[in-house]
Amino acid sequence: MYALAIAEKLFRGEPFPLMVPGPPEEGLLPGSMVLVVPRGGKAAPSTAYIIETGIEPPLKEPPAELADILHGGEPVLTPPLIILTRWMAGYYLTRHIDCVTAAVPVAVRTRVDDIVEAAGFSLETDTRRVRSTALRRSIMQLLAKETRITVKQLQRRLGKKHIYGTLSELERSGHLKLRRKFTSTAQRTVPAWRRAPVLPGEAEEELKNTPKQLETFRRVSAFGPGGASLEATAASRRILNTLTASGYLEKIAVAVEGRFDTGMPTEQEEPKQPTAQQEAVLGELRSASRKGGYKTFLLHGVTGSGKTLVYIEFLKEVLKEGRTAIVLVPEIALTPQTAGRFRQHFGDTVAIMHSAMSNQEKYDAWHRLRSGRATIALGARSTIFAPLSNLGAVIVDEEHDGAYKQDRNPRYSARDLAVMRARTEGAVCILGSATPSFESYENALQEKYRLLELRDRIDGATMPKLCLIVMKDSPKATPSISEKLRHEISRRMERDEQVILLQNRRGFSGSVLCFACGHVPLCPHCGIPLVYHAGHRQLRCHYCGHTEPFSKVCPACASPDLFYKGSGTERIEEELQSLFPEERILRMDVDTTTTKGSHGRILDEFRRGKARILLGTQMVAKGLDFPRVTLVGVLMADIGLNLPDFRASERTYSLLTQVAGRAGRSSSPGEVYLQVYNPESEVFNALLRGSYSAFFKHETDSRRELCYPPHARLVKFECSSPDEETAEEAAMTCRTMLLEAVAEGQGVVLGPAPAGIARIRGSYRYHVLLKLTGGRLTEAFALGLQDEIARRFRTPSAILSIDVDPGSLM
Repeated sequence: MYALAIAEKLFRGEPFPLMVPGPPEEGLLPGSMVLVVPRGGKAAPSTAYIIETGIEPPLKEPPAELADILHGGEPVLTPPLIILTRWMAGYYLTRHIDCVTAAVPVAVRTRVDDIVEAAGFSLETDTRRVRSTALRRSIMQLLAKETRITVKQLQRRLGKKHIYGTLSELERSGHLKLRRKFTSTAQRTVPAWRRAPVLPGEAEEELKNTPKQLETFRRVSAFGPGGASLEATAASRRILNTLTASGYLEKIAVAVEGRFDTGMPTEQEEPKQPTAQQEAVLGELRSASRKGGYKTFLLHGVTGSGKTLVYIEFLKEVLKEGRTAIVLVPEIALTPQTAGRFRQHFGDTVAIMHSAMSNQEKYDAWHRLRSGRATIALGARSTIFAPLSNLGAVIVDEEHDGAYKQDRNPRYSARDLAVMRARTEGAVCILGSATPSFESYENALQEKYRLLELRDRIDGATMPKLCLIVMKDSPKATPSISEKLRHEISRRMERDEQVILLQNRRGFSGSVLCFACGHVPLCPHCGIPLVYHAGHRQLRCHYCGHTEPFSKVCPACASPDLFYKGSGTERIEEELQSLFPEERILRMDVDTTTTKGSHGRILDEFRRGKARILLGTQMVAKGLDFPRVTLVGVLMADIGLNLPDFRASERTYSLLTQVAGRAGRSSSPGEVYLQVYNPESEVFNALLRGSYSAFFKHETDSRRELCYPPHARLVKFECSSPDEETAEEAAMTCRTMLLEAVAEGQGVVLGPAPAGIARIRGSYRYHVLLKLTGGRLTEAFALGLQDEIARRFRTPSAILSIDVDPGSLM
């Protein structure tokens, strides 16, 4: 019997037949991960995934692209996840294998190392006997020096990738041996002891003269078949080993399930009764869950309206029905506080999953979910692939957030996958936000989603008061902080309250300008201004990571007469410290949260009042709930409006609404001060009126005329090459093929044009934008287009990447 499999490194990722040893019921199931090697031995072993079993052989004779299974394992993909990854491939115009590898964590995958061993040959004699080629001689010369080496090491030393054919020939001639070593993250175990199933005699009678042994035997027996760890037995290893050798106890290995420390212990909160508005929302959610089947709700609730309490109360109903759930948060920064609240209610049934965890922690969390010992998966974007069965609910908190969009292939949106996974598994999907994405809100208005609203804050809290500070007309306490904002911060310090300040830029300044010669340091790989980071005394590119040392003199003319354009979080921290020297200031940005658990530690210190001023980038704007925060200040509130992106206004409105919502979340009223240079923007008019619907209508009316989402679908094609002319020509080829593929009246093709940032990591970038108003592109067309670009532009090479529903046009 054959199975259909896909592998990243075999047959271009296309499905191929695989002979399954034994009948399907005893062998491998759909979703199983296997290690395979193509017949003929000219390619490296590869991880493959079985997507279908029980198929008939496609030909009477085994096909040429048949592969043999080296190593098999249990399923790592549930049947619904196989369906979901198939949908992903079609919608996001990419290969199915790319979607499957995105769904299976690296920590779960089995890996293979091919080890080459010398088989005892004479270098001088045997190199003459072997059909002479430079590659064969090089391999044997290396083996003469090192009798054992991995194939990967051999490839690096030789500077060649395709050496398996030569290795196979040398193995057949007896000059070397190829051995394979399988490695994977294993579930951790600890020794434990339990009562032996068959005792050698009457234990109580025979052990009465050794009281410590008798006491240990009784204690271990009380733990039952699950066994007791060394600590639980309260006995020495010598006693346990003696009882084991005598046949009274049995030594076993017990799995240890890691629990990820969120880094932020959360105080036990008092049980809260849902408000009337929350009860109305919960009523609809519970009704949909009891009826069974798929339904998506858009929960539009103002900041502080208690959306998290709704999630928790609804999940209690879902778990009571014996079903499981996924809860997504947009960023790691939100995980500590959210995880703490959920664990208060659901204990260790919650498994945390996100990128800050070690491979062992990821494996443990994945295994707990796969085995059913954990029933709620909580984490960032990739948690949507949690291996849960009998899914009852998928919750996407802050569903508007751009962090749900993957920025590399496959470029999926976790929010849209959440809807599709709920549809596939007949679950309830909840998209929650105070500022819904325009696409989700339009779907609700079109009644594709059911709109639920929470219009009021809970616990008697009121919405914060918003005020604009027009910087060109206002006195300044420092270059970045107005006198008005400084005064308001001082008032909060006098009242022992807390303040959150948002600066949506990290680093010390935006860029450096020399007054003497006009030089601006640029990244040599990207051609954009480098950002000054005072803490490390270096200039850094925020796109490719390039760094240069900086000693506060111009790199071109050595003049110290420099102007620092703009202000980053480092510089704001310095200015704040000069204004409030007695205050401890916590800074939260990418630079201060690189170590494990750093998000949680910073937030926990702020929660416990160790500092009264929290300064950060947009990670301080979302989902945080600190009752003593009564003031929020945004230092450059309109900086995002200057980006050449049609979503600039929507993103700015969402960010400012979210950060404003951190103020006044208890009985103390809150105030928000926005420092702006362009107060006439419709974004600020809508914020002051507090009307999301009015802002949505204003923005979408203009988008309708220009054919932008939610009134059309966008697909961005990016051609990149180290040679600018090649990148532009490849983009022109892409445009020509798109014009031939898109039917008249179903789409508009724009470009090619240089990307907003024309060069990154040494590659020039050109964009072609497709606005689809009807019809769709197929996966086959997209892959064919990529192949055609790769075929035509080989030297220098051009790479085509495709982004469906792009998060940005930059």
